[in-house]
Parts: sequence; structure tokens; C-alpha cells
Amino acid sequence: MPERSDPSYYDILGIAPGATPKQVKDAYRRAARKAHPDLGGSEELFHSVAVAYETLSDPARREQYDKRGRFGGRRDEASGSRTFGAGTRPASNSGSGARDDGVFSRPPVYLPPFSPDQPPVLPLVLAGRQSHGAARQPGLIARLGAEARSRLDGELRTAALVEAAVLEGYPAARLVNGLVFPNRARTAAGHIVLAGYRLAVIDSFTASPGNFSWDGRSLRHQGRPVPLRMPATVREVQELFPECNVTGWVLIHGARDNPFDPVIDTPPGFDRSAPALVQVVNAGTAARTLKTFLAAGPQPNTVQLPVLGRLLAAAGS
Repeated sequence: MPERSDPSYYDILGIAPGATPKQVKDAYRRAARKAHPDLGGSEELFHSVAVAYETLSDPARREQYDKRGRFGGRRDEASGSRTFGAGTRPASNSGSGARDDGVFSRPPVYLPPFSPDQPPVLPLVLAGRQSHGAARQPGLIARLGAEARSRLDGELRTAALVEAAVLEGYPAARLVNGLVFPNRARTAAGHIVLAGYRLAVIDSFTASPGNFSWDGRSLRHQGRPVPLRMPATVREVQELFPECNVTGWVLIHGARDNPFDPVIDTPPGFDRSAPALVQVVNAGTAARTLKTFLAAGPQPNTVQLPVLGRLLAAAGS
């Protein structure tokens, strides 16, 4: 019986060798949704999909791959036997992931793998940094408005909070500030934290005194509705990054000397720990829930270099 050969990158994405760049991208999105460990797939399959896409989406790398004449990936790239950068293999985590603090201190593992013969898809001088970009600066006229000042102050405070409460002691977490994606909606995000296969999208502002209420759908301040862009932003970012599990945070800052101000009331029986598209939190609650979300995903100490590269491009880094 003939030995079974490994599937080619084209086989993994389900396309023909002559597929156009758009067909490659569309096939990757479909394959990533099916393969994602958080959505019923597996780490092995998702890794293969990511490596296949990184090769076939880059004209130079695709040409080199095709010239090898076998349309078959190296076994350590496209199959179960994998080679990782820095000589480290990721821990085997289930979809629920490790939730203890020990997960945060583990060294990062970079994917796709790289070696002297196969350089990383993102320069390591960028990949190794934990914080990138800066808060979005409003225009001169906008700066005069209270809303713009509130948002800028909130974003500066959020960046400082994430760096101190999340990045410190979590080597694999990456914070990118001030993002604007060049998609049809010109999706903007104050901050995105990447860890493993999860993205935390954060919007923030500084609030005037007074309690807030949040029922999982609508936010009110002193009884008045507060419009939220975050649900739409999360959906748009999820569409841009189908390989990731995306959740949004609206972080409301109050008194600087009290991380649990403002108070955010919820209805009786409201479960803050339940999965949600968007969470509305103060600084004290954000520090805890962000780390819980990121650590609960599969391979929380993995740095997905293609995802990080696209985030940096949106931040102008």
C-alpha cells in the first residue's frame, strides 16, 4: 500500500493551485472558522491552516513553495509534528484553558514557527515588544469638546492599566493602542490585547460622577442612555480576525484613587462571569476579567505573529 503523503497547503485550505489571492483569503477565513480551537476545531488543525495561509498569501513564499514541485508542506509545518521558534513547544490546553496564575509567567511561543531557513513573518524586534502604538489624538477642534477629552484621558489611563495589571508578568500578552482598520467601516479600536487565540477589544472614557447601570444590552448613566459603538466594533473585528475569539470591554474610569469607581449596577441575577459579546466594567473589574478571558483560551502563551502584524499595521507601527 503506498505511503500516504501529507496534505498540501492547497489541500488544507480547500483550493486549487491556481487560486487567486482573493480565493486564498476567502478559503482561509472559512478554514480558520472550522479549525479554531475555541469553536470546536483543534490546535493542530488550526496551526496547519495558519501556516498554509501565511505561505500562500505571500507571493514570494508561494512561488518558492510551488517551485518545490510537490505542493506538499514539510511535515514539521503542515502536520502534527511541529517545530516552534525559540525551541519551545506550547503547552497542550483544552478549550477551557488553564485559569491559574501560573499560566501567565510562561515564556511566549511564536507561531508560525521560524528557523534560520524560514525567517519569522514579523520582525522579532516588534514581536518581542509587549506594548505598541499610542492613544488616538483627536483633531484640534475635537479636543475642545468634553467628549473627546474624556475619551483621550480614558485611553491614556487604560493603556497604563493594561501595561501594569496585564502585561507585567504575562510575557505572551501584546497590547496595541490606537487602531484604525482599513476596511469598509474604517473600524477603530482604542486598544486590543492579543494572547493566544483571543482578542480583547477595549474602548474607554473618563466618566463624570454618578452611578452607571448595565443589563448586558444597554448602558445608562444617571438614568440616561449612553450610546455604545462597541457591539458593532466587536462584530467587525471578529469578521477581520475569524481565527480569533473576540470580546469587547467598555472600560469606564472614575476617581483616580479608586479603581472601583464608578459603581456599575446590574440587575439581580446578572452573571458577570458568563460569556458576553461586551462587558462594561470599571478599572478594578477590568484588570481581573481581562486576565481571566485571555488565560481561558487555548494556548494562552502563544503569540500569533500574523495576527499581531495586522494589528500593528492598523496602529501604524
